Amino acid sequence: MSDRDSKSEKSTAAQTHFEWSFLHPRFWGLWFFLILLRLLVFLPLPALHFMGRAIGRLFYRVNDKRRRIAGINIALCFPDLSEEEQQRLVVGHFEAYGASIFDLAISWWSSASRIRRLTTVFGMDKFEQLIDQGQNVVFLTGHFITVDLCGRYMSHYNPGVTMMKPLKNPVLNWMMYRGRERNRNVVVNRDQGLRPMIRSLRKGYTGYFMPDEDFGSRASVFAPFFGVQSWTVTSLSMMARLGNAKVLPIFMHSLPGGKGYELYIDPELEDFPSGDDVVDATIMNKALEEGIRRMPEMYAWTFKLFKTRPAGEKAPY
Repeated sequence: MSDRDSKSEKSTAAQTHFEWSFLHPRFWGLWFFLILLRLLVFLPLPALHFMGRAIGRLFYRVNDKRRRIAGINIALCFPDLSEEEQQRLVVGHFEAYGASIFDLAISWWSSASRIRRLTTVFGMDKFEQLIDQGQNVVFLTGHFITVDLCGRYMSHYNPGVTMMKPLKNPVLNWMMYRGRERNRNVVVNRDQGLRPMIRSLRKGYTGYFMPDEDFGSRASVFAPFFGVQSWTVTSLSMMARLGNAKVLPIFMHSLPGGKGYELYIDPELEDFPSGDDVVDATIMNKALEEGIRRMPEMYAWTFKLFKTRPAGEKAPY
């Protein structure tokens, strides 16, 4: 291993180290909230989601900016819905977002047996067959609010590697890294690029990749997403090629009323990578669309999905 790679891995690992500065009084409110979550996680899931939906409705009322962004995205992606139906989806998303606070707590602190008991899986045979054959796998998913719980569930079958943008709050950042690195999972700082991901893939880790955030990367192309041209990263094609990996879409749905979860592993992307970035981005976005349509309220509609526009076109936000 080169000195550069060694330093890179150390910088990633350092994200999970507890520091005494985390106990500074300015973090006491967050610590109180985390301790409360830790205690509440023992309650039945319907009770947790009932409280979570109430929190989500509060978010909806007080966060004008995010409510507006979600409304714009949903109107662009679901033009066939009436205004009333679009509005219901916006509210449903915020309710699901509030409930996901407790889904995240479950991914951090609940036992593996409880998570398995609450989850119904569709398509696991596809993944197990590839792993048994010694085939490297990348899971394609999006910014769904159940993504951490999905990773926790699947880590019991094979350890995974994923990328994460460090959070501004150091305590919450530590908690997120710590939660995602359970069961021998590896979390890579997004600023490190693809090299650590590809290296882990070659070692047999399952990759998790979320390519649906528009952060202005130059390694992107315009491809349709719900019929709207979206500035789409091309990194998945490179990862699949250099990591010699098959790509399987994966999505997790939190059922209404706290009735549990459904996890879907869809068939692998065919002829991927094709060698054409636009073709690959279109295939990838279509797979994401299919997963989102199955559970639209679970998707992160509050992101500025269409921030980067073709020349001469104004951003909708």
